[in-house]
Amino acid sequence: MSVLQSPVSGLKASQNDRERGHRTRLLVAWITALGLLVSLAIYGASYYFLPIEERPYSDKHALLRPSGAIGLKLGVFGTILFFIIFLYALRKVIPWLGRWGSTRHWMDFHVVAGVSAPIIIAFHAAFKFRGIAGVAFWIMLVVALSGIIGRYLYSQIPRSMSAAELSLHDLRQQEQELTDALSGQALYSIEQLKKVLDVPSAEHIRRIGPMIALGEMITLSVRLPFQVAALRCQASSAAMKIRSIGGLFSSANPEVERVVLLVRQKSSLSRRMVFLSHTQRVFHLWHVIHRPFSYAFAVLAIFHIVVVMGLGFGGLGAR
Repeated sequence: MSVLQSPVSGLKASQNDRERGHRTRLLVAWITALGLLVSLAIYGASYYFLPIEERPYSDKHALLRPSGAIGLKLGVFGTILFFIIFLYALRKVIPWLGRWGSTRHWMDFHVVAGVSAPIIIAFHAAFKFRGIAGVAFWIMLVVALSGIIGRYLYSQIPRSMSAAELSLHDLRQQEQELTDALSGQALYSIEQLKKVLDVPSAEHIRRIGPMIALGEMITLSVRLPFQVAALRCQASSAAMKIRSIGGLFSSANPEVERVVLLVRQKSSLSRRMVFLSHTQRVFHLWHVIHRPFSYAFAVLAIFHIVVVMGLGFGGLGAR
């Protein structure tokens, strides 16, 4: 039995290592992006807050104007970032790209690049959004915001169901197992847990439209961390409440954290199941909207670059 189990254990360990590696790389990417943006904001604040007509007299104008030493590099970097975003779609048609990580891993970095790119382009433009470049920026901003929504929708669709690996019956069985596990704990009453675990009925979900359902789903997701914090506080001493910052972080009580984990898992699974039909519909609609905006920005960005190169970077020196 141990001989048969060892390859499975090794596979799970390898998967866990890859997942930890992905989380580490993702954290580094977010910290790097945040560090760059904060540094630009701190360094350029005195310039960006100046009225447009006063900026040419600033010592930083030669660096931070769109055609300046820093501004131009930011434009190039932001555009490269945005075109890197298209690798997420290209991985489906380029075999060797598809072998680099899972779809979710690609999506995570897709979001990092998609969120960072419009902010970097805003710094490149010195927050002057005019002409074709301005239109391109606002389109890119719509793409970024819709991308964040798309990532949220993607996370709400059980991967097992989307891949037809499990039936709805199997998911309900998982939900029942979590319910049974919660019933065996003695820290919280049924009423206390019900406040956190309640989700709208299937009947209610069928009556409302997809967009209203999306709003309710987001509300439940935002509310969950605070409900979990309240659960922690109910079973914690005053010192523990302070240490966990009102229950928002771990209480260091193994029993409390075990129940909290079960509550998170059951709440997440129940929410995904009840909203699944609307989530899939909105996710499909999101694709219809997100892609054309992405392609529109690509066309405008290329046109902007061609025009700038045609005029010559020196011709933009007064900007």
